[in-house]
Amino acid sequence: MKLRYGQSDMVVDLPEERIAFVAKPAHVRGIKDLSEEVRRAITNPIGSPPLGRIVKEGAKVAIAVDDITRSTPCNLILPVVIEELERAGVKDGDIKIIIALGTHRPMTEKEIIERYGEDVVRRIEVVNHDAKDKDKMVDLGKTISGTPVVVNREFQSSDIKIAIGNVIPHLYAGWSGGAKAVQPGVSSEVTTYSTHIAAARVPFEEILGRGENPVRHEIENVAKIVGLDFIVNTVLNERAELLKVFAGDMVRAHREAVGFAKNIFCPKIPSEADIVLVSSHPADIDYWQAVKGAVAAFLAVKRGGTIILVTPCYEGISPTHPEAERYGHYNLQEVERLVEDGKIRDLASAAFAMVQARIRAKAKLVIVSDGLDWKQCESLGAEKAESVQAALKNSEETLGERASVGVLTSSELVPEIGC
Repeated sequence: MKLRYGQSDMVVDLPEERIAFVAKPAHVRGIKDLSEEVRRAITNPIGSPPLGRIVKEGAKVAIAVDDITRSTPCNLILPVVIEELERAGVKDGDIKIIIALGTHRPMTEKEIIERYGEDVVRRIEVVNHDAKDKDKMVDLGKTISGTPVVVNREFQSSDIKIAIGNVIPHLYAGWSGGAKAVQPGVSSEVTTYSTHIAAARVPFEEILGRGENPVRHEIENVAKIVGLDFIVNTVLNERAELLKVFAGDMVRAHREAVGFAKNIFCPKIPSEADIVLVSSHPADIDYWQAVKGAVAAFLAVKRGGTIILVTPCYEGISPTHPEAERYGHYNLQEVERLVEDGKIRDLASAAFAMVQARIRAKAKLVIVSDGLDWKQCESLGAEKAESVQAALKNSEETLGERASVGVLTSSELVPEIGC
């Protein structure tokens, strides 16, 4: 069979009698007229007046857009949104696009043009959000639960705040999209640390794939304080083709998107497998993203089994979170102790280390990657294999030659037991 590896396919030889399941996103044909679908959504929104009625002539508008770690077709969405803003009397100079990086690395000029479109970049100012730049933040206090609300000043001070994103399963929020463009998208690192560490302390099963969960609610509490006015969220198929656009209120539109996306990304499997082989696609850029594949596999592997993660990791473990590599092999109790003692400054890395610890507490983690060397894999508490076949052979030494094998073709899956 073939397994996606970056921009190409990796051929894997699996004995048919040992395959427990092959889980993949449900195939739904993409729509042809993408612009018209965006236009339909923003003029007939969910739980909100149309975008053109929210915006007043002369308003200052900020649009939070996601970065290259996501598949959102921003280059197709932005021209339609900008056209609608102009129809309402907003000039190009009064619109600012803020790349909702969260704590990811900044995008290059070339990447910005490719992702958002040359015409949009020529007309509208596009800036990278910097979660570390305190001078560009505004402190809005705390949520009722105590999460500090410190966000991008330019975004918060705009008259109208719009967020564009894509809805897929997400280990820290249940699903991406919606208010995530604000937290962590345009928030300071202190706000992101708070929600990430809270999510990492909750079992994966209680967050991943759940539209309603305490971390998602807290993210939305942050966005409500900031004043997010309108979202435009997409759901894509496995080929990154647009299926549907959901626009309007950040909660109601998002939940409808989640309801639709569950039919795509939550496949049924008959049982857990001894070995689960998973592709990180499309979360391939670094291990900070690729770990989503290991978390998906966690839900499908037997306790004491093996997860084999196939991932290119072009940019290593994480270019912006060096402590992830330092603490990635610690167990859960060790990480908690370091957090309590204040010895880990980057709490997003602490959350990442907790995720790694939870995975390893259930199953052995083996990584097949050209982007990670042996030392880096060891720093994650994982083993490195030169190929999937080598990883399978090594796993058979402990699990037996008849060990069952399950396959997840994408990291964007929430496998559910029970056909």
